[in-house]
Amino acid sequence: LKLDIPPLDGAAGCSADTGADAIEGGGWVYFYQAVVVFFFMMTPTYFWYRWIYTIEWDVPYRLYYQSTICVAEMFGSICVMMLAVIRFPQPWAYNQQPPAVEVGPKLPRYNVHVLVPCYNEPSDIVLATCEAALALTHPWAKVMVYLLDDGRNLQREKTVINMGNERLIYVARPKYPGLPVHGKAGNLNHTLKFVIFAQRVPRENDVVVVFDADMKAHPNFLHHTLPYLEEDPRTALVQTPQHFFNVDHTGDIFNHQNCTFFFGVQTGLDAWRATVCCGTNFCVRASALAAVGWFPTESITEDFLLSLKVTASGWHCRYHGHVLVTGEAPEDLRQIFKQRSRWCTGCFQVFFQVETFMWVRQLPSIQMLCYFNSIMGYLSTIICFPVFFVVPIVSVYTKTHPVKELTTLLTLLWAGYFASMAVVIEMMPRNFNRFSGFLGSKVNYIMWWCFLKGMWKAVRGRLGLRKIVFKVTEKKGDGKKKLEGEEQRPSDKDGLLDGEAKRESGYTDAEVALMYGLVDEAGEYDEDAVLAIQEELAEAEAAMSTEKRDSTKHDLKFHWGIFVISFIVAVAGGVSKTLDTLQWGWDNTVLANVSVAWVVINMVPFGMALGYAYLPHQRQVHGLLVSLSWSVYALGVLFAFAAMVTKVAYGNPRWM
Repeated sequence: LKLDIPPLDGAAGCSADTGADAIEGGGWVYFYQAVVVFFFMMTPTYFWYRWIYTIEWDVPYRLYYQSTICVAEMFGSICVMMLAVIRFPQPWAYNQQPPAVEVGPKLPRYNVHVLVPCYNEPSDIVLATCEAALALTHPWAKVMVYLLDDGRNLQREKTVINMGNERLIYVARPKYPGLPVHGKAGNLNHTLKFVIFAQRVPRENDVVVVFDADMKAHPNFLHHTLPYLEEDPRTALVQTPQHFFNVDHTGDIFNHQNCTFFFGVQTGLDAWRATVCCGTNFCVRASALAAVGWFPTESITEDFLLSLKVTASGWHCRYHGHVLVTGEAPEDLRQIFKQRSRWCTGCFQVFFQVETFMWVRQLPSIQMLCYFNSIMGYLSTIICFPVFFVVPIVSVYTKTHPVKELTTLLTLLWAGYFASMAVVIEMMPRNFNRFSGFLGSKVNYIMWWCFLKGMWKAVRGRLGLRKIVFKVTEKKGDGKKKLEGEEQRPSDKDGLLDGEAKRESGYTDAEVALMYGLVDEAGEYDEDAVLAIQEELAEAEAAMSTEKRDSTKHDLKFHWGIFVISFIVAVAGGVSKTLDTLQWGWDNTVLANVSVAWVVINMVPFGMALGYAYLPHQRQVHGLLVSLSWSVYALGVLFAFAAMVTKVAYGNPRWM
């Protein structure tokens, strides 16, 4: 039997040509690889010149200032070099087709267990995901779907039972006093260890598929993923991209589609067999999952740690660059920032553990680099952004510049270094939206405060100062409608709930007793056991609940501060500097505004965030905002370079 893959439209979120053929290889790949080679030659040359000729070694305070800036630049360039190494063998791939494999006549071949974990998401979203999972078909596979309800919604359980589909099973794990919950990982592990594989060991043909509660699989998901497992018995995990129906690719301000990662970085990681698991839209061999101790509970980003453990155990993690699942991205700013902060916290949490390095040391050097690249992206933003934000402001008002002297050679070296670095980071095929690379590189500035908080949470968690709790990202769903008659309370046939007062968890003691099966035949329950569960539920509720508020007034204080400071410097500093230097000639006037141009460049990402918050929430508006921001950024860079060339060509090549 040879698998016949049915056609599937591409993702409109990342490509203008939704019916496009597979994008792999070609002349542009060779161009990208040539630029990578040029970048690796240019970078040491540029920094050699920076250290030798652009630092004022004889002026102490300028020595420390300029060398600090140079170190920050070098750290950022090291992160880019790591990215270049990762992307070099396969810079991008889109609409990939699975490998063609031959199988014997014995069918079905795989037992596919689809897990849909949920907590407090609207039932219409969760059940729609389950229905999409039930529609998965493949001649090799027998599919079972498990709805893992960590919130124990009894009405949802009743709805699943009334659906009458024997392939859909409702599971609500029990929670016992004193035992850690472990969030999503704990929910998944309970079903795997105590339901699916409670009485047998996972076999080679057992496959686990995970979809988040809002991720609806396309019917041919298995047609694109199972061939990887059939092709190579060492392949343990196959990850597919994330795609969101409620985000337009032309106005994706917060880079939800993340095209440069899913169709650029992940494809490079796949070439090194070190794909990063993203927590949803993937399948994994149950035997490999059991071999590494199931889903890791040491980090709130269990997905990243899982892929690290699987790779370190000798398995391969593969990536298939074809959109096979469509979900919903958060639109509320609070939820967006909370989600990105959680990702950052989990990544640092992984590398703050000694056990992680016991796994990493088993990896080949190139795979070590692939996984360390994950944390370096956060570190480069946290370290470099404040430096690059302060430098042009200091230059405008104090005449203390990051370099001692602007020479022709320095200008040429910087132009080559900056241009090649931009290509390495942002270049994608023309089939993708031209703003994909721009958004992928600039959104980190918007998230700087989230990343800093995320790292600090990981530090506090490692020191034992505060417990790190997994927080679900809220989605709107279909108007947040509930199922008809849906309640978050258990049924009460015996009137046990009458007159009960709710505790901080939002439930009465009797409700908790009914939910967790603590009521005996006489209608009584152990109050101490219920009280212990109440305390855990209250802690989880405090972590999960978010105050209903206007995000534009609270979560954008940092962005407002950066934008206002930059605006004041750009206007007041630029005008005053120009007036002060008119006596020195037009070339010095242009040069005086080079720093102002970089201030404006730094404003661009924060202007996009503020525009998202205060302008009408429409796709056309977001698209116009992104286009305008890209234009301002490009003009700022061109103006700065033109001013540098003008200064070198026509003016005294020393800074004023």
